[in-house]
Amino acid sequence: MNRSPQFSVIITTHTRPRLVVQCIESVLAQTLPPVHYEIIVVDDGSRPRTACVLARYRDRVCVFRQDQQGWGVARQTGVQHSRGRIVVFLDDDCVAPPDWLARYAHVYAQFPDAGGVGGGLRPSARLNVAGRKQYAGHLAYFNRMNAPLGAQADTFGRVWFTFGGNRSFRREVWLAAQATASAWYSAWYYDDTLIDLALREQDAVIFYDPAIWVTHHYVLSVAQRLRAAYRFGRSERFTAPVQARLGATSAEPHTARRSGPETWWPSLRRDADDATVSGLAWYALTQPGCWLARQLGRWRE
Repeated sequence: MNRSPQFSVIITTHTRPRLVVQCIESVLAQTLPPVHYEIIVVDDGSRPRTACVLARYRDRVCVFRQDQQGWGVARQTGVQHSRGRIVVFLDDDCVAPPDWLARYAHVYAQFPDAGGVGGGLRPSARLNVAGRKQYAGHLAYFNRMNAPLGAQADTFGRVWFTFGGNRSFRREVWLAAQATASAWYSAWYYDDTLIDLALREQDAVIFYDPAIWVTHHYVLSVAQRLRAAYRFGRSERFTAPVQARLGATSAEPHTARRSGPETWWPSLRRDADDATVSGLAWYALTQPGCWLARQLGRWRE
């Protein structure tokens, strides 16, 4: 392997063997010559089957395993073992098109002062009501966070926030931001938001290009939603102090927004307008359980 490739692609995974295989295969199929990038997979305490699957790639992929600690720590582990001048974060439920890294390389060449570049998300062909809501939430999150700069998820430009599952930074820029936002070690989620807040505080130049897109797997079971809701609650509890220190306000998307039934149901119909009535009803019936799981995560010692 090249001692200092341009890119280190860091994929974090937890017990999703089928999805991580698709993700790895898509990165191995890049049009950018392999000498320009390395692939690092951090297994965040997965079940044994994931380790067996990853073992197939040990001649082409650097695999590191850690006890389950969450995405923030897993990304930190990946960066610690990286050699690239630019670290690229890709979630294990994403699939990149063949020109994905080449597009990243083009933007960095075009803007040599860029400290980071983010790309877009597109939903896969198969998605359920929960997935549709999640995708709509991702877009709304992006647009709200970047509203002061006039940035939108479908346009190129400077931003404060990029999608955590598809973004990149010059290694030294990410390390400086990580040092400021180090409180995520007690959290599962929000490491990407904390990094973004630290980058904003440091006046880092970050660009977003929707042409650097990946396909995101937007299918969520009830069990996955309950688990994620609990972890979001725990993460909100632990990251609140650092969010306050880095200048977060209640108007920004990492602070949960509340809405009543008069707005919740219409927004569900809007975000999942082609879903079946039974699918909408099942999502609505299980949503209170997710709310309770989030509250439990917030308040459990």
